[in-house]
Amino acid sequence: MRVGAAPALLDDPQEPQKATSSIFVPLRIGVPAEDRFEAGGDSARMGSVVVARITSTPAMVNRDARCVTSTDTELLKVTLHLSGSMIVIQDGRQCRVRPGDLVAYETSRPYRLIGTDVCDLVVAGVPRAMLGPSADLIGRRTAVALPGDRGVQAVIAAFLYGLGRDVDALSGLNGLRPSDALVSLIISAFTDTTPERTDTGDLAGRILAYAAANLSDPGLCAEKVARRHGISTRYLHKLLRDRGVSFSAWVRRERLHRIRRDLTDPAFANRTIAAIAARWGMTEPGHLSRAFRGEFGRTPLEIRRTGS
Repeated sequence: MRVGAAPALLDDPQEPQKATSSIFVPLRIGVPAEDRFEAGGDSARMGSVVVARITSTPAMVNRDARCVTSTDTELLKVTLHLSGSMIVIQDGRQCRVRPGDLVAYETSRPYRLIGTDVCDLVVAGVPRAMLGPSADLIGRRTAVALPGDRGVQAVIAAFLYGLGRDVDALSGLNGLRPSDALVSLIISAFTDTTPERTDTGDLAGRILAYAAANLSDPGLCAEKVARRHGISTRYLHKLLRDRGVSFSAWVRRERLHRIRRDLTDPAFANRTIAAIAARWGMTEPGHLSRAFRGEFGRTPLEIRRTGS
């Protein structure tokens, strides 16, 4: 299926159900018995992130307990609605998504999408592991419509719109940097919204989510993050200490694990170890080797050679 030409005319939703299930995770698509179903789509992979542009006449997408298995990749799906209206249901929450809105839902738990109009949307599927410590916080904000016309939400909406306009250009190396940018924007957009509770645990989660989204900044430090959240550095350390976390140690470990991930990714095979480390804010090669030995028991070069 492709977006760009007219949507394929279909007598039933089996073809798009198979296509969408192969792109993301298994799901079921149903349509009103009296309606003729039309759908179209296109998708591309940017590293570990999948982006799809989908159009559809009214339909119901259901990922129920029968579809969810332990072998499925755990994804956070973020949708930008370009046109049409849809109801999103997950974890007892329900929202109506309108043109310009953003919404997220997770594939590790059942969800339902009810399209009430002809819809045109851009969907990004991000492995939950890429969200780091912000994954749990974002998971508590699924099925909540966010307006895509303000703050960082406007930035991610514009970004997704641009990706959806030229899906074919996203594959391969061209998609590496956009996927990193997209993940950072998702973390910011879905953790900067006003939470239902403002307890200290949630603030600590937002602090770590912000740090995760800015690991590429060599100047990332507790003082900068504390200012960003309107608190003192001392209080930041207290919040994290209550969770058994040291800010500097946490940042260091997160960077090392992201560098290790890229070292074993064939898409980065032509990049030097130093360049990969710099992507994640580590600019001292000598320190990197010592840090890798301490964390993984091997040097970056040894990990790259073995691919694990």
